[in-house]
Amino acid sequence: MNEIIAPIIRRAILDLLNDIGGEHNDQTLATHLNLQGHRVARRDVAEQIAHLAELQLLITEVLGIFIVARITSDGRDVAEGRMNIDGISRFKTGE
Repeated sequence: MNEIIAPIIRRAILDLLNDIGGEHNDQTLATHLNLQGHRVARRDVAEQIAHLAELQLLITEVLGIFIVARITSDGRDVAEGRMNIDGISRFKTGE
């Protein structure tokens, strides 16, 4: 994924999880991100979920063909603008 787009997609994933209850799978997240205008493949979403999990902003679990992502308290802090992390856009997506 493009290094310019990746921070925006990472923030969009955190924003979306924060807005829709905190937990969803990679397929659903990819669908919602595309509906919001982010042209992103499911594979790219899975890669960014893994990156966010490395930063401890998400907890992941593999269930069959899906990767389930659950936002952590630090992930919520990033999504709500209370914490900044290098490599993640500082600005809420869609605003």
